[in-house]
Amino acid sequence: MPRLLHIQSSPNLGNSITRALSTKFVETWTANHANVDVEVLDLAVDPLPHFGADILQAGANPPEGWTPETQAAVALSDRLITQLEAADIVVIAAPMINFTICTQLKAWFDHVTIVGRTFQYSAPGVAKGLLFGKKVFVIEARGGDYADLPFSGFDFQEPLLRMLLMFLGLFDVSFIRAEGVRQRVDEAPDIIRNAEAVVARLAA
Repeated sequence: MPRLLHIQSSPNLGNSITRALSTKFVETWTANHANVDVEVLDLAVDPLPHFGADILQAGANPPEGWTPETQAAVALSDRLITQLEAADIVVIAAPMINFTICTQLKAWFDHVTIVGRTFQYSAPGVAKGLLFGKKVFVIEARGGDYADLPFSGFDFQEPLLRMLLMFLGLFDVSFIRAEGVRQRVDEAPDIIRNAEAVVARLAA
């Protein structure tokens, strides 16, 4: 049975565009693909701790020297990585906040980007991702329009997401954007409808 991991990250729990579009994507996908096991990871409802001193100690000390706090931090990271490893399809709802990804999603990437588990070094300074064969769909919402110059230079969201996913070995990635919803308020309904049309096409 294929597994779909649906990652919600928007701190807007009321009227988030990425929450609505990603939910529609998952509903459309499951309606068009048989026997899909869906798991939801909501990083705003159940926020992760920031990647901090406790887990950094795991790389500096052998397991027998780990504190209870380090053991708990490693266990959390292992759980999140195992969840990601088990997924065949990953749907990430990623709002742009202050020109980049939100802190909730960044914390998740920090916890699942672990040498020896999700990537390894094949030579000094050369890394290879270990997560292969997954389809990833990233659903973005941006208040501004960053499609063209000069404003594309302020887009630190999608380039970062592409790099983080590629670093883990995730190359089959599709992006769905609702772009300019606050910059062009009068056009926002059409912008969202266009994004919904892309959702319907890619999830079919």
